Amino acid sequence: MLKSLSSRLIISFVTASILVLCALSTVTLYSLKHHFFQQDKYNLDQKFQTINTLKLQDDFISKYGTIFELGETNLWLVKNDTVTYQTKPIELPDDFIQNPEMKNVVWQNNENHYRAFRYQVNDEPKLDLVLGININHHLSFLKSFSNVLILTTLLASMISGFLGWLIVKKGLLPLQKLKQHMRQTSTERLNLRLEPTHFPTELQQLVVVFNEMLSRLENEFERLSEFSSDIAHELRTPISNMMTQTQVMLAHPRSVAEYQDSLISTTEELNRLTKTITDMLYLAKSEHNLLQISNVDFQLDDLLESVVEYYELAGDEKGLLLELTGKAVVHGDKDMLKRAIGNLISNAVRHSDENEKIKIQILNNESSTTVSVINKGDTIPESDLPHLFERFYRADKARSHRACAGAGLGLAISRSIAKCHHGDIFVSSENGYTCFSLTIPNRATLNH
Repeated sequence: MLKSLSSRLIISFVTASILVLCALSTVTLYSLKHHFFQQDKYNLDQKFQTINTLKLQDDFISKYGTIFELGETNLWLVKNDTVTYQTKPIELPDDFIQNPEMKNVVWQNNENHYRAFRYQVNDEPKLDLVLGININHHLSFLKSFSNVLILTTLLASMISGFLGWLIVKKGLLPLQKLKQHMRQTSTERLNLRLEPTHFPTELQQLVVVFNEMLSRLENEFERLSEFSSDIAHELRTPISNMMTQTQVMLAHPRSVAEYQDSLISTTEELNRLTKTITDMLYLAKSEHNLLQISNVDFQLDDLLESVVEYYELAGDEKGLLLELTGKAVVHGDKDMLKRAIGNLISNAVRHSDENEKIKIQILNNESSTTVSVINKGDTIPESDLPHLFERFYRADKARSHRACAGAGLGLAISRSIAKCHHGDIFVSSENGYTCFSLTIPNRATLNH
């Protein structure tokens, strides 16, 4: 099987040309043969009309038989499947004589070829007249013409092959141009884009898809670069703290209580590292569909009551009140959804103003269930909203905000859990109120 597109196109072009030329030659030959047949039939029909008018048996044979003997037209009289008269010693085919239904015949006698037609004589129901003519000149012309057509077809095929090569070479130049542009693309030059209007219509969609692919790659490389920087920062800080504290403790002899305090602080930093690494592994599994999801039907409001009670204790220091409203039965993984919504509530507790109310609302309709977590605090800039679900992203780039105790993975994990349940999370923030809404489709919608 040919792998070259150019070779395929050239062979296809030449094959199509040969087929068209052969079909044209066949039709031409058929038309010529039919023309000669009609021409011979017309001439013999005219002669039969004359013979039939002159009353064949009374006058014609005696008066005009000699003319047929000397002329090119041959005449036979057939009566009761037997030839009773013929102007020349040329034998008719036996099957033609014995079959009155055959109206014409072509046969060969020695080196000559003949065509003959059968006619019914008026007033003589059992008498047939056969007129024939030598068709050597027709066959000779057809043979010569066939040779010309064969030579013409061969020559035209070679010309078609050459023209096909030129057409394909010129037609594929835009692909060569596209290849050159693609070769210029590298990890350092992902910002290159191709202008679709510079390419033929058939390639414009391909160029658009290529540009979209480059945009995705560029975004992913930027995310990877930011991710590497963020993870280095997240891991460096606790490690630096532990290194510094350990060096200080080793500089001079310490009491048992001081060593214990140091170990407690080190344990806290290690817990932070462990949580960050665990969350990263969880995200990696979710992106590669490696999470084991146990889908069951359960009462969502009952599940969230325990979550709200847990975070009420965390919100007591800030005087926060958590209010849960709404009921719904959902189909999904209880632990995963509990973690996702818990992250949203935890985020609201950290960023809410003191002595405010956090609303957790469950809204259910025919197609989906939505859990909204609403808190009052600082308004998130609109430019930051699309990035809140990225790993390690914080609106506070300096990471100095008092509420930034986490590693910046909670919202990313919540969205990954929503995606695993064929849903999503949306956020809005205005006039000091921020609302995170997690939506998952109902079981009936999933089945459709």
